[in-house]
Amino acid sequence: MVKRKRIVGKKAKVADKVVEDAGAVSSDAEPSGDEKASEEEDDFFESPDEKRVRLAKEYLRTLEQSKPADEVREQLASDVREQERRTRAQVVNLQLGEPRFLKGHREAVTSICISADDRTVYSGGKDCRVFRWDVETGVKEGFRGARLDFDAGGHFEQVRGVCLLERYQLLVSVGMDRLVRLWDPRAPPNSSCVAALHGHTGSVNAVAADPDSSQVYTASSDKSMKIWDMSSRRCVDTLLGHVAGVSAMDIYHKGRPLTGGADKTVRLWKVDKDTHLIFNKHTYPVDAVAVADHDRFVSGSQDGSLSLWSNASKKPLASASLGSRHWVTALGAIRGCDVVFSGAVDGGLRAWRFGRGLPGSEEGDGEAAGNDRALRLLPAAPQVDTPGCVNAIAVGQRVVACAVGKEHKFGRWFFNKSDKNGVLLVPLSYEEKHGK
Repeated sequence: MVKRKRIVGKKAKVADKVVEDAGAVSSDAEPSGDEKASEEEDDFFESPDEKRVRLAKEYLRTLEQSKPADEVREQLASDVREQERRTRAQVVNLQLGEPRFLKGHREAVTSICISADDRTVYSGGKDCRVFRWDVETGVKEGFRGARLDFDAGGHFEQVRGVCLLERYQLLVSVGMDRLVRLWDPRAPPNSSCVAALHGHTGSVNAVAADPDSSQVYTASSDKSMKIWDMSSRRCVDTLLGHVAGVSAMDIYHKGRPLTGGADKTVRLWKVDKDTHLIFNKHTYPVDAVAVADHDRFVSGSQDGSLSLWSNASKKPLASASLGSRHWVTALGAIRGCDVVFSGAVDGGLRAWRFGRGLPGSEEGDGEAAGNDRALRLLPAAPQVDTPGCVNAIAVGQRVVACAVGKEHKFGRWFFNKSDKNGVLLVPLSYEEKHGK
């Protein structure tokens, strides 16, 4: 291994690794004294801009030696998108429009997702069906599925989660039948699934995918999280850690899924290192989680509490409570921003803002309000009433889609006959204000 004297700080280590991996220096070769002196002199007089250019050239050279041109362009575009995800923005002028309710499911809707262009919504429910909705017209089209009908071509038990993979033109659904089903989202109504993947031994409660759709993650009541490769359509890894069923999952960065479970913990996974961080300050099961940006995420519990976390602290950065009878059932976030939405069994969609030194009188009185550095969770917009329990939330660019049911997605503890089963669409408008 070649040893170099590092003059310019920690980032020079990255350059060393890139050069060695690319084969620029043989691991068996030993540089002469003149070469060492030349390297050290170059590093010493290198400006920050020159260093960035050098590192970029070395990284590009490494990619070109290991991948074809098309894959290199794709990797560079992916790197740009990943870097953009690390920026934060403050939401201003947040407004929620007049909600529109769409009927369709015969039983409670448990899950929902929305396309990148906000034109199509997909939902799954306790009626074992997956529906496709046109956001503009409200027209629905259903895929096959029926309770205990093993030859129906779809789910034969309750659907618990849906996720759209636009890169592969696939819709992934999971449910109590322990299967991971793949659908063609463009298929005509009443179509069957194109594949059914086996692996879990318990109800599959949640599904999420990497930003590039290369891997899909599923969370189950069997206490495990499985990773599926979409190219081969196989399970490539099983992650264990939860000591009770996994109830909720979300993801924002590649290889960093966030889960919450009946063991009252929130866990942030680092798939490439096969490790995870544990956040265990909740006193009741965690039914909902959402990632806001590269560092902060929110969890909701059955005691009505909301907690804002950072991967740098084991304690919540901020907390809020709806009350013990207002279970938090769903969470959704405006990605890269400081606003999240929560749903509860009381039939309300709430918007929350977190930050320091927030303007306005909503901060309240007392020591926390007088301290501009105190991080708080505060209402960001008036509550939107929903005709039932909000079981899932999908946040798009211009609309917030809610899965609504007469009962909780995991049981019938709060069944209300007067409530409705369906999809609620709430128009969304806001502006992003980027900091320094």
